[in-house]
Amino acid sequence: MKKTTSGFTIVELLIVIVIIGILAAITVVAFNGVQDRARTAKINSDLATLSKAIQSARVLEGRLMTDITGSIWTSGSCEALPNGTDLANKTVASDCWADYTQTLNLLATASGVNVNNLVDPWGRPYFIDENETNTVCVKDDLGIYSRPFITGWSAQQKLVPVPNYRADC
Repeated sequence: MKKTTSGFTIVELLIVIVIIGILAAITVVAFNGVQDRARTAKINSDLATLSKAIQSARVLEGRLMTDITGSIWTSGSCEALPNGTDLANKTVASDCWADYTQTLNLLATASGVNVNNLVDPWGRPYFIDENETNTVCVKDDLGIYSRPFITGWSAQQKLVPVPNYRADC
């Protein structure tokens, strides 16, 4: 009587497991790149929206950003926080969030562009620095904060200057 066996050998099973592992590793690497590109796209889109809202508000109000927001540095209270602060934590960074929220509300009202609740992909406020005044021709800046958060001028990354409003600048 001839004995027939069915099934796979251990070598065949190991080969299949190795191939599945390789495919899984490739998928994970490819997925990480997609997340980074999505974050970058969100940041670029949000900063473009903020820039357009600032420009619209200045034109519609006929005033500089500093006059609309009442601030020369909305992000000042964020940058005063200690290194390592989680800016996404609204209770730890309460003054930072209050100033940011107020600026977004004023911009939304003045421009008609809904920028309320606009946060970066990690849930943190964007960097807003109102520079242009009646006597200073420096462009307003927008950006994101470094990860991990560090204070000072190294705290912001990806600065996007907003075109000047004053014709003489």
